[in-house]
Amino acid sequence: MSKVTISDFTIALFELAEAEGKALRQSIRLFLTEERLALEKTAFNSGLSIALVGAAILSLLIALGFLSWGIYGLCLTYISPQAAPFIPGVLWLAISLLFLWAAGRRKKNGP
Repeated sequence: MSKVTISDFTIALFELAEAEGKALRQSIRLFLTEERLALEKTAFNSGLSIALVGAAILSLLIALGFLSWGIYGLCLTYISPQAAPFIPGVLWLAISLLFLWAAGRRKKNGP
């Protein structure tokens, strides 16, 4: 049987610590890579959803603009050229107040 000296034991202990350190670094590197990829995917999905909401809002505003232009044209033709610029604004104000009133009633009645 061979004798194990303190220096052999110390060398083996340091080699074990080095191997464990390398394994720990590798596992941390893999974990951080996976987390970075997950974060990039989440950021992409969030950015995509924000872009879709922005596109929906923009298309709604364009549709409302065309509708306002049509109402203005009808008022200009059939009602009065002096009142035509104000009628679409008054209509949108009345509709928005109606929505605010309905939202206020819904809040009082429940969640």
